[in-house]
Amino acid sequence: MASLSDLLALPQLGLTLVQSGPGDPEISWLSTTELLDLGDYLEGGEIILTTGLALESGDPRWRDFVASLSRARVAAIGFGVGVNHERIPPALVSAASMYRVALFEVPLPTPFIAISKAVAGLIRADELRAARGALQAQQRLLDGARGKQDPAEVLASIAQATGKQLALLTSDGAVLASTAGFAAATSAPTTPETIPLDREGSLRLAVAGATPLTPEGHAVIAAGSIVLWLGLRGADAEESRERERWERFTWALLTGSATPATIEILSTRVRLPERVRAVAIQGSPEDVSNWRRRPRSGHDRFITPGGLPAQAPGLALAWQLCADTPEATAHLLEVAAEHGLDAVLGRPTDPASAELSLRSANSRLSALSATAPLYAAPRVPTVVWADRDTPFLEALVALSDTPAGVPDEPSGLTPHDTSQLSARVLGPLSHHSAELPGEEAEMLRATLRAVYAADGQRGPASTALGIHRNTLRDRITRIERLTARTLADADDRAELWLALRVEDLTGL
Repeated sequence: MASLSDLLALPQLGLTLVQSGPGDPEISWLSTTELLDLGDYLEGGEIILTTGLALESGDPRWRDFVASLSRARVAAIGFGVGVNHERIPPALVSAASMYRVALFEVPLPTPFIAISKAVAGLIRADELRAARGALQAQQRLLDGARGKQDPAEVLASIAQATGKQLALLTSDGAVLASTAGFAAATSAPTTPETIPLDREGSLRLAVAGATPLTPEGHAVIAAGSIVLWLGLRGADAEESRERERWERFTWALLTGSATPATIEILSTRVRLPERVRAVAIQGSPEDVSNWRRRPRSGHDRFITPGGLPAQAPGLALAWQLCADTPEATAHLLEVAAEHGLDAVLGRPTDPASAELSLRSANSRLSALSATAPLYAAPRVPTVVWADRDTPFLEALVALSDTPAGVPDEPSGLTPHDTSQLSARVLGPLSHHSAELPGEEAEMLRATLRAVYAADGQRGPASTALGIHRNTLRDRITRIERLTARTLADADDRAELWLALRVEDLTGL
């Protein structure tokens, strides 16, 4: 900004410094007055011009006059001699020295209006310099946008031009990049200002610092925001393609159509955990979409929208493959809760058997409310653990995951045991039987599931299957003949249902 020394250096004005103040004060404006108490009308940095019309040379009120201007933090007092006083009153000089307020003499040939014009010219020139500097800073930022400028470099350029501390934040407050002093600046009482960089608000520019921004500073930050947005938009396209690759791999792993070793195609540095859980994430489509779009790295990238339907219309379902550790599951549930999403955690398995974890989680989706994510506000997300909050059957099947002979762990059923039991009950309907074509066996199994889902009521079951009641009756007759069991008997019904669920849960 224009300073007092700039004004005093103008030879055409003939100004003389009589008493200096602290440093070289900056000039914000100029005011001419003969009032004795002007302090309440000033904002600081003004040049006050006066001829001392209201006071005699030795009047003690000169001290009050200067004290008021000192409290208002004026830049300087200019006294015009040769009008009411032939020279600057000694009492005024003494008061200026006492309060350390700069004081200069304005000779008689120099009109106050000339000083006003000079101050206006200095301020205008300073504004032009600031605008020119801001324009150059914007040009440097926009030139950098042509290349692949790192976000940290963009933030450093903005900070250098504005004196602010900045950071690039995600929607959940994680810092992607920042200037060195941002953490210290945010510890101050003032809250950083945030600027959304996209319509979703998933990325924001945080601006910290107590000093108010100048108009030129605002312009630089606007240009920097554009550069960050352009860079992120280009990065988003590549990130979107990368995310799709990870989603396809995750779904293939969860459905058993890919082996864990195929992760080498995506990354040679990421290794699958020894034990994993398939986690179902359910909520409103907008919340699930925001959860999927958050920046991710490492194992956090094992997410996928999946190919299974949500529990009810208006809901969305996605999946994440999570390491079976307290830290990983706690972080996953914390992020899901931040987005207002419910979660079902499948039973822990090795990565090669991730399909079993998905099945166990999918079987427990019915424990979640189908309406709360759409209407309840504020949301209290629900968490269901398939291996903890389970019905008796899931707990029984989980015994097959406990190896015999492990210290401090009881040995239980083996997968081979449960497989043999199910095959004996289902007979030709079992996965292991080759008596029926695969499509026909699955049709009869689906028919049996529909009957159970309809509580044995054949009207709703036939509607759910999209077939006539007579067709359903014929299928049930065939099932009873093939399995040598009847749905009219409670024990037979229980055995058939248990056998179906065991095969679904174990995959054997």
